[in-house]
Amino acid sequence: MTSDVIFKLRKQGRSSEALDVARQNLGANASDIWFLRAYAWVLYDQIKAVVGRYEAGQLSATELNNQFTPCMREFVRFADLLRRDTAFSQMLRLSGKVSKDWREFLGFARWAGIDAFSDEDRQPFVNDKGKTIDSLEQRFRRAICREAVARLADGQSSSELIDWGLGILDKSLAEHPNDQWLNYYQSKAHLARGEDELAIQRLALVLRRQARAAWTWALLGEILEKSQPDDALVCFAYATQLAREEQEVAKIRIHLAHRLALAERYGESARQISLALKYREQAGYKIPQELQQLASSEWYARINANGGMQDMPDAGPAAMALLRNLDRKSLTYVQGVVDHVNNDRALSYVATGVNTGIALKHARFPQIADLVAGTIVEVGRAEPEGPPLDWRLSDAAELLGLCETLSGRLERHEGKAFAFIRASRDDIFVPPDLAKGFDTGQTYDVSCLAVRRKEKTGKIGWRAVQVFSSQNDLPVF
Repeated sequence: MTSDVIFKLRKQGRSSEALDVARQNLGANASDIWFLRAYAWVLYDQIKAVVGRYEAGQLSATELNNQFTPCMREFVRFADLLRRDTAFSQMLRLSGKVSKDWREFLGFARWAGIDAFSDEDRQPFVNDKGKTIDSLEQRFRRAICREAVARLADGQSSSELIDWGLGILDKSLAEHPNDQWLNYYQSKAHLARGEDELAIQRLALVLRRQARAAWTWALLGEILEKSQPDDALVCFAYATQLAREEQEVAKIRIHLAHRLALAERYGESARQISLALKYREQAGYKIPQELQQLASSEWYARINANGGMQDMPDAGPAAMALLRNLDRKSLTYVQGVVDHVNNDRALSYVATGVNTGIALKHARFPQIADLVAGTIVEVGRAEPEGPPLDWRLSDAAELLGLCETLSGRLERHEGKAFAFIRASRDDIFVPPDLAKGFDTGQTYDVSCLAVRRKEKTGKIGWRAVQVFSSQNDLPVF
């Protein structure tokens, strides 16, 4: 069998000879699945080598396209019957590796589709370093979405191809609404269409998870640049301060320098220009026109000569304040009352119902540690059962059926550390820390702020969190 010959040559390391045999015999074996597999694997060897040289920096983007494209076109001509086969999956994997620079990736992806994955391709896996890697299907879909959005923003390629890719984005988001990369690409798509508010809404979800990633703040800066230029400058500055490698913000740094110059912050702009020039000179990259114009300005030459460059202040506090403001526009807030403060665990527990509540950790929300039990607040979340992302004081004085001011006669019996307030409607439990100031065997006319909660026994009742004198309504304990 011809397939046996091809596999044997490949096993002997004679992959080029095996490929010649496959090409010469395709006509007579176009429907032989074993022949097609053999053909695919020897072609894979050549394509893998091209990708390896590209990843090692030995090929430019142009050279990649010149070598990679003919091989992939050859694969497309015979590979329809190999869908869901391992060889087919490996070709999809290689195409994803070069998708950012391979000009024909979207066209290839449309031919391949998103239904040709095996069950194994749809599952995440653990690599040899113990890290869980997303499934091949998920990574391939993201590559489609990323490239479709990139071409939408650049006005490249046919609208039909872009529309197909954006359709994959819509479908993927419907199936995985919390995927941060899909939301990031959708945000960029909204920006390309001029839909700034929708772009911010999509990006907010990503920013909450990646608040210390340069790329999220860079995109927020782009979105806000027209409507909120001062905030955009904060975003660009914070992105450059967060970047682990200069290539992450190479373009953004030039943009930041330009915006600083427009704001007449020339010393800070000069520092950014100097850093941008240094990176390109060391890497041997061409100096972009915008950077060249800034570096050729009279004021840059003067500041460079007299040592007047200035570092930008830490943009973190302003960026976090901006993020909180954005969150407040997109979060859903629920009212609740501080039920108790647990200093040992460094959290405040906010009751939102008789048997529901939200724990707010002091490390994440330090100011809430100063609030006493009985303070009514509003807690913001992105999802009904999601983690708390923000809080604020409420204008409400009481929450009917949950937190109310009640009056009655306080009684503390001999030998008991706790007490009860006998009110007209219900008895109110007074815990020991509040009851200790009242003598036993006496009664007191008091008012209290009480919270209605479900006890461990399953009984629902009122518990005082503050006790007031009925005479002056000031807290007694």
